[in-house]
Formats: sequence, C-alpha cells, structure tokens
Amino acid sequence: MYEMFISEAEQFSKSVLQNYGVPPEHAEIITEVIMDSELRGYDDHGLLFMGIVVQWGFVQGMMNPASDIKLIKDNPSTALLDGDGGCGAVAAKKAMQMCIRKAKKTGIAAVGVKNSGNIIAPAVFVLDAAEAGLIGYCSSNITALMAPEGGTSRTIGTNPVAYAAPSSSGIPFLFDMSCSTTAAAKIMVAAREGSEVQPGLIQDKDGNPTTDPNDFLGPGNNGMFTPEGGTVLPTGGPKGYGMAMVVDTLCGVLTGANFGMDLQLTNAKESKPGHFVWAIDVEQFMDRGEFEARMDERARGVKRSDRKIGVDEILIPGERGLSLKQESIARGTVQVSQETWGMMAQLKELSGVSLPGTF
Repeated sequence: MYEMFISEAEQFSKSVLQNYGVPPEHAEIITEVIMDSELRGYDDHGLLFMGIVVQWGFVQGMMNPASDIKLIKDNPSTALLDGDGGCGAVAAKKAMQMCIRKAKKTGIAAVGVKNSGNIIAPAVFVLDAAEAGLIGYCSSNITALMAPEGGTSRTIGTNPVAYAAPSSSGIPFLFDMSCSTTAAAKIMVAAREGSEVQPGLIQDKDGNPTTDPNDFLGPGNNGMFTPEGGTVLPTGGPKGYGMAMVVDTLCGVLTGANFGMDLQLTNAKESKPGHFVWAIDVEQFMDRGEFEARMDERARGVKRSDRKIGVDEILIPGERGLSLKQESIARGTVQVSQETWGMMAQLKELSGVSLPGTF
C-alpha cells in the first residue's frame, strides 16, 4: 500500500485532467467523485478509474473533455439536460444541483440527462441531496456489458443506482450498487493482477460460466474491454436484470439517450448514455429533524438484530464506506493499492504531472 496526503492526490487528479483539456471546474467535480470512491474503499472506481477516464475517455475521444451542458427542457419540477458528450459526472452533478433547487420549491423534482458519458459512480450526487435534507436518487445506463437473464450477448449495461437519505447520526443512509453481480471495473482489476474472479459473476461469450476475467474482457484485451468478450451476470438473476431495465427506461428511453444494445463498445464514440436523478424534500411530509430521528431509530433497530457467530456488528448500507471516508479525512491521508499506484505512474508518464509524495 502507498499512503499519501488527500490534498496531493486531489491535486494530482485535477492536474492530469486539466492536462487533457478538462476545465478546472469540471476537473474539480470529476476529482470529487473519484476521491469519494477512493476514500470509501472502492478503489476500482477511485484513482484507478482515472485510467479509464483519461485513456479511454479523453485520449481515445470517447468523451468531450470540455463539454458545454445545455438546458433542453425546463419546468417547475422537471428538466432535461444535454451533456454534450462529456464526462457523466459533470452532467450528473449539475442535474442533481438543479433537482435540489426545484425540490425545495415544489417538494419533488426529477432531472434527466441525455448525450452524456461515463458517470464514474453515482454516490456523490445522492449524498449532495441528503446533505441538503432531501432524499436523493441517481442512476445511469452505461455500455452494454451484461447479458439478460438466460442470455449470452451484451444487451444491457451494469447500470449503477444510488439512493441516500439524511440522518442525524452524521452518517446518512447510502445505498450504492450496480445491477450486475460485480462492477465491470473490478473484473479489469482482476485481469491486471492476474487473478481469478469468484464463481457466478461472469460468463464467456458462449454463455459458459468462468472465473477467468480474460474470458469476459475478450482476446487481446490488454486489461480493457474488447467487443469480442463475454458478459457479466445480473445480480440476483432476474431481479438485477429487471432493475437494469428500469434504469435503462429512466436514463435512456425517457431522456432520449441511447439505451440497451445501442450502447456498444463498437460505436462508443457515437452512442451516448443518459442519467436520471430525483429528489424529495422531506419537509413536505414532516419536520426534517423528526425525519432524521426516525431514520436513526430505523437504523438502531436493524443494528440490534441478533448476529451470526463471528459477526461483530450489523452495518447499515453505506456505513462501512462512509466511516472509512471519515477516518481518512481525519488523518488527512489516503492509502492506495499497488495497482492504483501503477496506474498513477502511467498517467504521470502520459501527462507529465508529478506523482504525490508517499510515506
């Protein structure tokens, strides 16, 4: 493990992004999302994911580094944005900020985004809503890498979903998942490390179960997806498949973005995903303090559950990651894996930006 100051890791990320033409305000948002994942212990969507954002996104021209997000439709409680083919994190941040403002006025609001790019991870945006005293939701459809229940071809994305609600404990309720058995980025990490994945997560292009990540990535993959690879499986079988279809409906069909098999690696420059966010102002139903107290009561009830032998504590969804983040912020440092450090070194060679100091 390599330990570095959080501030230096953030500056490295922002400097690398700006080196590829990302405006400072956009680099700030992308870095916020990447560092949130890193600090919560999800390194596959943390600084390691910078490799995808930079090399696949900006170097290969899959995403517009200097997107100009436009308002297409605007109503008191809804809106539609055009992401201009940029990084989805930037568009989703703007969408949620708009959604929060609208929900504060109307009680509930929803904002869609079309013509966007990879959202990286949706947790930051729903946490923004929770911090403002709202219940927040964010989802995105992404490149089709998952097979439907019973299928063998890449027909739908792993489609991440996040939901958050405020509490008075200092740790909001946070539910953050992909609709697949595992995030595709985790399989990439396994391939680069030369390790296998757990059984039941992926299948090869013919639908045969496998634990070799290269069967999923495809021949000659060099650690990245190829069009000839296999598929990741939906989490919970038909349940994850159904949830992915819900996300595709909201983010793709409803917004006017691409969806399903239109989001293929073979046409990634032309096919653009969408996002969908909504927010509910809890004060339209009860006082915020009362709601947060009830959320804490709900959490305490779950945590008092009888535990299995060897289980020290029942955790609420999001609690482990948010606690890790608080601990890192208190230290002022973050620890990154050997794999992440190697990716940062590659980005240094590509961009000329100096690496953070380690200790």
